[in-house]
Amino acid sequence: MRLGLALRAFWKALFDSAAAERMATALDGEGQPRLETAEAPPSESSKKTQPIRKLAPTQNPAITLLATLQRDARLVDLIQEDLDQYQDAQVGAAARPCLKQCRQSLDRILKIEKLVDAKENESITVPADASAARYRWIGESSGTEETTGKVVHPGWQAVSIELPQWSGDEDDAKVIAPAQVSAS
Repeated sequence: MRLGLALRAFWKALFDSAAAERMATALDGEGQPRLETAEAPPSESSKKTQPIRKLAPTQNPAITLLATLQRDARLVDLIQEDLDQYQDAQVGAAARPCLKQCRQSLDRILKIEKLVDAKENESITVPADASAARYRWIGESSGTEETTGKVVHPGWQAVSIELPQWSGDEDDAKVIAPAQVSAS
């Protein structure tokens, strides 16, 4: 249970700056009531002086990102559309503006850059202690010493993350896009 909580806290702190600040405050013990152990139940006076704070509802960062891409570029509409009924040229014509707007949105939210500053087929040196998240070998490599290889794909990384701040009801936390209804 504690491992699951730790992982949830990690991801929440990574993608939600307000939650990260609350966690830092709680961990530093600034202005937060201490939890009492089971052996020493809290006294009646401490119960009265420590109001229970209800945390604001939050939205999963993945939903926030997807909702932004839907709002800006209608990405979910394009993905969910039955494309078999259209010609390839029609699909391409619909996808082009969607993909351009998705790129603009991702540039604004994540500031995406190449992970490796090298072109395809260019040789680079990979350190022996390189992270598997940063380098994926295609073919065989010793992996125990510094190795030279050719770039097949430079990879991508988010330089900064600035997701829009979500505010809403807990019941709406999983809504990607609202239903649009025309007045009769």
